Amino acid sequence: MLTFKELALFLHVLFACIWVGGMLALVFVVAPVLRGLKNREELFLTLGKRLSFYGTFLSLGGLFITGLINIHYLLGFSQLLDLSNPYTKTLWNKLFAFFGVVGVSLAHDLYFGKRAYERKFNLYMARFLGFLNLILSLLVVFFAIKLRFGG
Repeated sequence: MLTFKELALFLHVLFACIWVGGMLALVFVVAPVLRGLKNREELFLTLGKRLSFYGTFLSLGGLFITGLINIHYLLGFSQLLDLSNPYTKTLWNKLFAFFGVVGVSLAHDLYFGKRAYERKFNLYMARFLGFLNLILSLLVVFFAIKLRFGG
């Protein structure tokens, strides 16, 4: 029988797979293929809109909600300020990295990504923010793994 706690953790991992998997697929599969095409700008923008909805808004929103549920079941909100606990310290590191991902994602998706082909600066910023987002996301995954081993 699936409990609510297990469902929340399952959905959390699923959202993380969609988020990080989408970025990795874009970097290693889609971008190299699109760079060789004539209408790559249009394809990147179209793909970006779709990934932005599923990746940024759906996945990050789902990760936030299921993350709160997981905090409730695994630690309890009353323990969040106990920084003597290694688990809590790692959780705060994960939360800071996650909110970094949210900020970078919003800047990338809502501003620089939409304007990437208007100016070279916007294109460079979109690429830089995409790379930074991937690094921060992998850092979040690292902290998640560390939490599963006790912090």
